[in-house]
Amino acid sequence: MQNNPKAFISYSWSSSEHQEWVLKLATELRENGVDITIDKWDLREGHDAIAFMERMVTDPEIKKVIMVLDRTYADKADGRKGGVGTETQIISPEIYARADQDKFVGIAAEIGEDGKPFRPAFYKSRIYIDLSDPDIYAANFDQLLRWIYDKPAFPKPPLGKPPEFLNETAIQIPTRSHANRAVAL
Repeated sequence: MQNNPKAFISYSWSSSEHQEWVLKLATELRENGVDITIDKWDLREGHDAIAFMERMVTDPEIKKVIMVLDRTYADKADGRKGGVGTETQIISPEIYARADQDKFVGIAAEIGEDGKPFRPAFYKSRIYIDLSDPDIYAANFDQLLRWIYDKPAFPKPPLGKPPEFLNETAIQIPTRSHANRAVAL
């Protein structure tokens, strides 16, 4: 049985084009084995929208929360307006309270005139993934998948043992470590 990671996408209904972009992203993630939850697919008439948002952010089964950042998202988050504003009230304390910092990521869907993505205040100092440019979309989409699956492109190598010469009690001279390394080669 395959264990597909579960992720929630938080975004603003900025425009119909933006909503289509987000649905395309969600579809691509599902095609790559990520069990995506998104309001368009999972929030139905009669459901409690606030409870849905709370559950998506606090549910331990939802391993990742993807925030699609654009101008409207940043404005609504900072102004605490609409669904994004509500999610921000839920997400902000979660981000600051989590020591591992691995549940939330911002995805830049739009870049400002200054060349920087629109980010809400609570996410200004955090690293984001840029999917705003079609020229870098594929490579950065792979980066997003690596983040979701916890498979970094550059894993830290295993820690080796301390050099054996550190256990010796012989008289140390400044060139001894250089000699030991040269002999080991």
